[in-house]
Amino acid sequence: MKKVLTTAMALLSLNALALEKGDWLLHLRAINVAPNDDSTVIHVDGAGVAGTGVSVDEGMSLDISLGYMISDNWAIELLADLSSEHNVSAFGLEGLGVPNGTDVVEVNTLPPTLFLQYQFNPTGKVRPYAGVGLNYNTFINKELTPAARTVLGANNLSLDSSFGLGAQFGIDWALKNDWSFNIDVKYIQIDTEATFDTAIGRASVDVDINPTVLGIGFGKSF
Repeated sequence: MKKVLTTAMALLSLNALALEKGDWLLHLRAINVAPNDDSTVIHVDGAGVAGTGVSVDEGMSLDISLGYMISDNWAIELLADLSSEHNVSAFGLEGLGVPNGTDVVEVNTLPPTLFLQYQFNPTGKVRPYAGVGLNYNTFINKELTPAARTVLGANNLSLDSSFGLGAQFGIDWALKNDWSFNIDVKYIQIDTEATFDTAIGRASVDVDINPTVLGIGFGKSF
């Protein structure tokens, strides 16, 4: 442990290479995707079913981003999350034999986001930054669960893609050879309309997912 702490202090004590116009920034992070979710009631053949809705659980994944310094303080960054997996559960369907919290959909999100980013201290060892951006989200590997298929007779699942805004704040701590340790948090607007057939009609529900994404990893400038 003493050796690890000594090495870490030595790395942090090295002179940092200043970021400047023309530099590229690469980050790789482990991320936790925590939805701030909300949904309408579930509609069946256009009629809302009171007391119903869905919720979306957290997911873990990796993200990778590539940025370019367009000036000494401003950068553009393209973020690519490597698809986090989420379970969607239903509530209010006890009358149909579906207990509250039953998973009805399993899905992966894929939300590339382009940020305009401001570097507050590009010449320092501690480099905070903030950004705003535009997100496009689509869904892959989307499946109805066995419970949804068996109890509700569900099939033909469809999830709409969406555009939304994004915001980020992060800090890079300079290490050796242009590497950095990075902590990053983002808020991304994601929404969808989910539709699927059931034994009692065509069901639909609008869902705001809007996740907070916390990432920890490493960066490299070149």
